[in-house]
Amino acid sequence: MLIVWLSVLISCFICASLLVATMWQRFSNAPTVTVVKDTHLPLHLFPFPAISICPNNKIKRTVAIEYISRQVKIAIPHKMVHFFLNVLSLFQHPYYSRMLEYLDECEEILPDLEKINITDLMIMSLPACRELLLECSWHGKPENCCELFSLQRSEEGFCYTFNSMTSQKHNQCNDLQNTLTDKDTLHKKHNDFNMECILRRNTAAGAATGMEVFMKGMSSSEFLPDQLNFVRYSGVRVQVHHVTEYPEAGMGFPVPAEHGTKMSATVKPSLTRSTDAIRNLPVNVRNCYFADEKHLGVSNSYTEKSCLIECRLDYLFEVCGCRPYYFNLLDNTIPVCNASRLRCVAEHSVELRFFSPPTETLRGFEEQEMFSPLNCSDCLPTCHENMYDVDNELIKDTMPMSQTSFGYLDIYYKNEGAVKYQRDVTFGWLDLLVSFGGIAGLFLGFSLLSIVEVVYWAIKFSCLIMNFDNKVLPAPNRKIFVRELTMNKKAHKKARLINPGQIRNQKRF
Repeated sequence: MLIVWLSVLISCFICASLLVATMWQRFSNAPTVTVVKDTHLPLHLFPFPAISICPNNKIKRTVAIEYISRQVKIAIPHKMVHFFLNVLSLFQHPYYSRMLEYLDECEEILPDLEKINITDLMIMSLPACRELLLECSWHGKPENCCELFSLQRSEEGFCYTFNSMTSQKHNQCNDLQNTLTDKDTLHKKHNDFNMECILRRNTAAGAATGMEVFMKGMSSSEFLPDQLNFVRYSGVRVQVHHVTEYPEAGMGFPVPAEHGTKMSATVKPSLTRSTDAIRNLPVNVRNCYFADEKHLGVSNSYTEKSCLIECRLDYLFEVCGCRPYYFNLLDNTIPVCNASRLRCVAEHSVELRFFSPPTETLRGFEEQEMFSPLNCSDCLPTCHENMYDVDNELIKDTMPMSQTSFGYLDIYYKNEGAVKYQRDVTFGWLDLLVSFGGIAGLFLGFSLLSIVEVVYWAIKFSCLIMNFDNKVLPAPNRKIFVRELTMNKKAHKKARLINPGQIRNQKRF
């Protein structure tokens, strides 16, 4: 019977241990879970996405040549100047290496151009807002384009952007969290806010309900002559992105400078919000940052893309000792890459495209990739994310305004609601404790009361043992007790020897 009982006890203990190990592995390997919280979140609860418009031709030839002529006192052949301006027009991530051909052609004049402020040159020669944008409408109402769009820095040069917290117009807005709060701003007066920092929102979906922009054409006389037959396209590149992010270089969709064309871009937003329980997890477990946990030099609000930009800028400073012209105002102690340092940037272009993989994930990478010098492992996603799925379509448009403009852009929401996801912990410590307790109670009959009871009896037994060991009789009493005990034993033995039968009769009764 004892063997059966032990077998059952051991089996129950093994089953309980296996289930506890399974629950712990599940807690460790998948600590977070993302679920759909709302499939029709009202649009007014979050800002309209930022819209960045970057001209394909970023340099007006006549303005740039005049600027260089004023800064350089010696005569430089126009052909060489054109090569140098082509270098600056290609000073864009991730295509820095395309500058090398043009640098070879104008190598001899680079020392004479070292003192030129490339940032000033690019801003002065950039097509102005009024030269690029013809007419704008927001919510179907005409507005001044140059009041809606402001100068925007990006890794492909200077652009113009709408509703962005990283633009020159909004980069001094410090209270981002209050500005981006979903509901708090609805219950406060506008006098409590800096109106320049309030982002625009929308409530409607469908064509002509968001941002409409009609483009102007750039005179062909301002195009840079290209002796190397590099194909250039007139028009602009448009990117839709989150309001706290910089436009991503090389991304977006082109809008050609053609009469009677319309680029429709439908936006489907989705939001991910993390609960407070996620914040209690270590960063390496939840694999994301909250906005107040990590601070950047390039932006007032942390995002993964902004962190990657700063990582690349830091690497360029490490290998070339300078920073590209479009991020010159972030730190005045770091010089801007001048004409003589452009080759260094171009030669390290490939290194800026790839990050070294984590040491625990090396399968599928070549040896040189495993030891990439660019390490941006600290750039994690944000715990609160806004994503925009953009579908664009270029169609013919018979609208009179489209026939006179050089491209028509219409960006709007596709649906009246957004999808909201919620990221939460799979098992909290309380859930894990309840699971362990349920398993122990099911297989072993174990509970918190059992622990108390075991402790109680263990303490009581220990006290009894200690009292027995410490109990000492006084010396006189101890002698009397020993004497009486000895006499009783002798009398009992003598009685058994003298009259054993009598003892047997007593036992019968």
